[in-house]
Amino acid sequence: MDLEMSQIVIDDDLVMDVNTGIIGHKKSDELVKSDVFPTDEIMSQIDKLEEAISDLESSFSPYSTSRLSQPRREGVYQNAGLLTNIVLGVVIALLIIILLV
Repeated sequence: MDLEMSQIVIDDDLVMDVNTGIIGHKKSDELVKSDVFPTDEIMSQIDKLEEAISDLESSFSPYSTSRLSQPRREGVYQNAGLLTNIVLGVVIALLIIILLV
């Protein structure tokens, strides 16, 4: 397969040329450029999705903060997790002590 003919089939009659990034209608073996698709708008939406994905991936770290949090809030997830585990440990310990007595 030639690199010049590399295309991604999007729909039955829509294809994207890999080399140029042009989306168009397919007529036999040629690609006819279509102005129907606002590629700038699509790229801006993809950029927003990539930003949301990177924010989601960074939320796995207990030392990170969310995008909308106040400054100097690093480690808030770690503190919340520590406090939650302490409270759960105390409650479970009290339940075990009550059951034994």
